Amino acid sequence: MIRQPLFHILALLLDYPGSNLSAALSEIHTSVDADEFLPLERKVLLQHIEWMEKQESLALEAKYVETFDWTPSCDLHLSAHLLPEDDRGRGTVLLRLLEHYSAHGWVPSPQYLPDYLPVILDFAATLTIEESRVFLSAAQESITILEEKLRGIHSPYARLVAIILPYAQLVDNLPAGVES
Repeated sequence: MIRQPLFHILALLLDYPGSNLSAALSEIHTSVDADEFLPLERKVLLQHIEWMEKQESLALEAKYVETFDWTPSCDLHLSAHLLPEDDRGRGTVLLRLLEHYSAHGWVPSPQYLPDYLPVILDFAATLTIEESRVFLSAAQESITILEEKLRGIHSPYARLVAIILPYAQLVDNLPAGVES
């Protein structure tokens, strides 16, 4: 059940832009137009979708791989921003995330690690605003680092990640019009 379509759409747009996403972009575009997003969020989402629609499939995939796979500082696995890959603490973080998902009756796709930002956003989409804020606040530091790194390389994905930041803060810093 999706309670917060914003997070679900962000998850889709931040995932690998394979043929499934390319085929769904028109539908996502329509959904963003129809849903009640805040004006700035709608503008950023529509601009990003329109940018994606203008790209050739292979060019879009190459840009994604260049950004998230070939640039380690822009890894979408959030624990990578705080823990080295060989750190045993990373395994604990991944296990706790899986346990948290399970406690809420939610099972992520087995093809992704549980700290992959699109997985985290898809889970957050099933929560209430307040629950998602508490959940996302645990990843605030990693999300901030990721957004800064993406902005530093002038990635079009930086604005998508920036949309998440106010929702990852426990202080009342949500955009105007969002009730906690």
